[in-house]
Amino acid sequence: MNDALAAALKNSPQLAAFSWEMRAREAEALQAGLLPNPELTGEVENVAGTGDVSGFSASETTIGFSQLFEMGGKRAKRLALAGRNHDLAAWDYEAARIVVLTRVRKAFINVLALQKERDLAENLVGVAESVFESVSRRVKAGAVSPVEESRALVELETSRIDRDQVVRELAIAVRRLAATWGETSPSKLTAEGDLESLTAAPPLEVLTGRIEQNPDIARWAAEIDRRRAAVELARAEGVPDLTIGAGVRRLAETDDTGFIFEVGLPLPLFDRNQGRSRAAGARLRRAEEEERDTRIRILTEISSIHAQLLAARSEVTALTKRILPRADEAFLTARDAYQRGLMRFTDVLDTRRALFELRARYFRALVRYHHAKADLEQLVGESLETLTQTGRP
Repeated sequence: MNDALAAALKNSPQLAAFSWEMRAREAEALQAGLLPNPELTGEVENVAGTGDVSGFSASETTIGFSQLFEMGGKRAKRLALAGRNHDLAAWDYEAARIVVLTRVRKAFINVLALQKERDLAENLVGVAESVFESVSRRVKAGAVSPVEESRALVELETSRIDRDQVVRELAIAVRRLAATWGETSPSKLTAEGDLESLTAAPPLEVLTGRIEQNPDIARWAAEIDRRRAAVELARAEGVPDLTIGAGVRRLAETDDTGFIFEVGLPLPLFDRNQGRSRAAGARLRRAEEEERDTRIRILTEISSIHAQLLAARSEVTALTKRILPRADEAFLTARDAYQRGLMRFTDVLDTRRALFELRARYFRALVRYHHAKADLEQLVGESLETLTQTGRP
């Protein structure tokens, strides 16, 4: 699994896309800190008219230079907002990283379980072949009816169909696992791991005490800071900016030159950016409510998945310690009794079906357990092994 996780972190297209978003946020921060460009103006008056102002003899030519000075700390507040955007992108990347790792873990568990089911299906085919050969010998010996041979053949063909189905499902699972690191045509891939290794589930209060590590919650602190920065910027944008300019004017008629100085300041009589300020404040309140909703949702998910983990672990334990050993014993006893002519063939088939259905159920319970474990680790941002060892919130 560690190899699969490393491959996904290195080559996942989803994570690669986030790296470009981080670069875009850095570029936006650069843009936010730039000063407004100065303005160069040129103007010619009293030209191409009639009478005294015909031609250029009475023209007045002005060349000016002006600079906008942002007031109210707009530039600093833009930089602050861009910084919060960058922090938020970092948390979004962390959330996406954990989602990818969880997807890899689940896909890996699916491959591992289907490999076990394939082996089980192969074993079932082998048992069915053995039973068919045994029944055929008894039919040839005249000990049982040919009908039982037909039943054994049906069971054998059915087991082969089931095996082929598992093999196809395994191939699909392998493709889905390889897709987590961007590979669409995987070569032969085998998952290696201990599917039957279970970790003791930590208490629910230990898990709920770790939710601050969840990126979906942690990101809301950055999101709320970002929206506060947006409120501050909207308020600053309501402060008028000052424009200062200077220039030189040449009077063609007298061949004199003069200097011009100008100051421009908008009068905030009507538009003080009050609408955008209120909208930014409303979005800040919305973010606070969404953070509260996310916290409640994650606490609920932790509680629900923790119950699923305990249920799956309990089922695995019951199957391992009590049910499967008895089912194994029942099948072996039934097969031996049939070979001695002490039991009907239909009873042997029933015990065999029950045994392999229980083994398949065992693997499904293991998959549910490991999926729930992966989901919990995603929600609390830490492995259950570590939490079980520390035992602290």
